[in-house]
Amino acid sequence: MCIGATLVDELYFCEQNCISNTSNPAVKTTSIGGVISNIAQHLGLLDIHPSLITALGSDADADYIIKSLNQKGITLHQSVITDDASGKYVSILNPDGNLIVAVCQDISSNYLTPEFLESKGDFIKGFELIIIDANISTASIQWLICFAKTHQQKLIIEPVSVAKATKLSSLNLEGVFMITPNEQELMAITNLNTNSESTLVQSLLHRGVQQVWIRKGNQGSVICKNNDCITLGVPQITIIDSTGAGDAALAGWLFGYLNNENEHTCLQLAHTLALEVLQIKGAVVQTINSDNLYRIKNTYYNEHQ
Repeated sequence: MCIGATLVDELYFCEQNCISNTSNPAVKTTSIGGVISNIAQHLGLLDIHPSLITALGSDADADYIIKSLNQKGITLHQSVITDDASGKYVSILNPDGNLIVAVCQDISSNYLTPEFLESKGDFIKGFELIIIDANISTASIQWLICFAKTHQQKLIIEPVSVAKATKLSSLNLEGVFMITPNEQELMAITNLNTNSESTLVQSLLHRGVQQVWIRKGNQGSVICKNNDCITLGVPQITIIDSTGAGDAALAGWLFGYLNNENEHTCLQLAHTLALEVLQIKGAVVQTINSDNLYRIKNTYYNEHQ
């Protein structure tokens, strides 16, 4: 079960370096974005077939989202459809992909309320695993934490950004299965005046989180639980676009976890999908499937690593 924001991403790549205060010729690309939807799309391509609860408008963007996600095996029939406009992210970029400016309208926090989620409680409690992003409101995140704990479900929280991660700083995290911050988001969640990674991780474990997965960019990542940490590095690559790499990592890990792989293999699959996303424009590797994910993993990590 995936719960969070879904957006239409419109990226405008200027043909020449952008000149302010005037019109610039550009090439447009359109895709479906939002952290939870990036995760759900990769899971669908990997034959996991997740359910997605999100907020959509009554517009052409919603039609595009529903049709595209259904084609990837993602069900949205429990989502809320509003009279509002569907969420949208619009960015202006130079030809080299560097961002000039972007704007984002996200309706998920307005409509994925605790009251709405409660109305879907019978459906949500049927899932073993719930993944949420921090685009939804603080109250809704807390409701889902308590709901998952009550029904013995595993809940994973993707913090999204430093600003969104601060929502978690004041919450009761007792029973959360995993949180997946980068190093800056980890500091925002803990709100402690220290740079000690072990201190920050221990504070989350003391608050009831079962494991903390810290993403460290080109230094790889580490998953910590109690006194046990698993670390994995990454090979050096040429990065084309960093959008969605963390989302892909979580999808790769979930694929391994749901296929009963060991912890080390799960992390290798996570890094593999993230590495592939970093080498394309966009947040989703549209050609990925379960067979070639394993094959590509073996080019980055052999079985003895």
